[in-house]
Amino acid sequence: MNSQYDFYASFQIETKEDVDDLTRGSGKYAEIQDVHSRIMLLSTAFGINSEFPDRRGNPGKIDADVYAKVGEGDYASGLKALIHSNGNFNEYISCKLSELYLLDINSSIDISALPKGSWVIEFPITLAKPFISRDDVPLYIIENQVRKEKVFGVPFISAMAWKGNLRWAMMKASLEPKVNDPNKFNEIRFQHTLLFGTEKASGEDKGWTCYLDGLCYRAKEEYRNKLKEKFGKEDVPNLAGMLHFYATFWDRIDMEVINPHDRKTKTGKNPIYFEVVPAGAKGFFRLVYAPFYHFELHTDEELKEEIAKDLLNVIAGLKEIMITYGFSAKKSSGYGVIKNSWDESASKLVIKDFVPEEKFGNFGELEAIVKK
Repeated sequence: MNSQYDFYASFQIETKEDVDDLTRGSGKYAEIQDVHSRIMLLSTAFGINSEFPDRRGNPGKIDADVYAKVGEGDYASGLKALIHSNGNFNEYISCKLSELYLLDINSSIDISALPKGSWVIEFPITLAKPFISRDDVPLYIIENQVRKEKVFGVPFISAMAWKGNLRWAMMKASLEPKVNDPNKFNEIRFQHTLLFGTEKASGEDKGWTCYLDGLCYRAKEEYRNKLKEKFGKEDVPNLAGMLHFYATFWDRIDMEVINPHDRKTKTGKNPIYFEVVPAGAKGFFRLVYAPFYHFELHTDEELKEEIAKDLLNVIAGLKEIMITYGFSAKKSSGYGVIKNSWDESASKLVIKDFVPEEKFGNFGELEAIVKK
């Protein structure tokens, strides 16, 4: 039998008391100390066809899944209690972050084995506005859950999400304004390809490549020819980028609700619950660069010039996604931006063989170090 199915079947919620026991980790759920596993078990409330009695004992008053989401009235149970009211899940996250650090998954990066001119940027980030994402868990007690790392259950933003957000922000900030200057557009697009790798194309009439081709059609062929010339290929090559991204793990989670109101009665109905990483939550941003497409440069000065240009452009892009645009779902509503200040002692910029470890407390200080 499938072990996951066996787990859910063995600890199926059947009564209102089961939800309370699961929330507290008592009764038949006493052996399940892992808070994330208890949260996942809340989804078994969907299998209950009858309604729970209310706190006064009146039968058939509360939908089982609703009780597993928020409890009843001022009495929090289920997901709301574990994430919002009791803080159990945030204690769980704290423990798991310690494990991630000990396993060297969420720790400082050593670039000593990388080639000359490689650099690493690390700094702590604090959310100024909540962060929202979407997990791909097929069954969860609410529809709008924050994405969590599959093994440890810690809320995070993946390396690929950082990469996509930064590439998009750099396109908006530095590439789109040059649509009327094909030469400059081509130069910037080429640089972005070296940094991020081959543009994602999902068909002839859609995808990143199609969008940029249409944005500045006059630069289309020149861009392709430049790539072929750079790598000595007859066709446009598939490239890995010089930037390497790392996941950011958040130190807390919370639960919010939107309650749409009926236009006629002006009363709320069918509240929508969703998880967020709240404002004030902290994580670490880490990014590594290896200049393997600049190895043909003959002097250190030429290499330093290219590295500095790449680094300053990346910093400008980071400012855009972290301060201006945001890197969360619903970014157009202001979600997913950070405070432009952090603990300087926890930051690090190293450019191998050129710049020893430097500290910085905001983006302005980081730019000043590179421009020195």
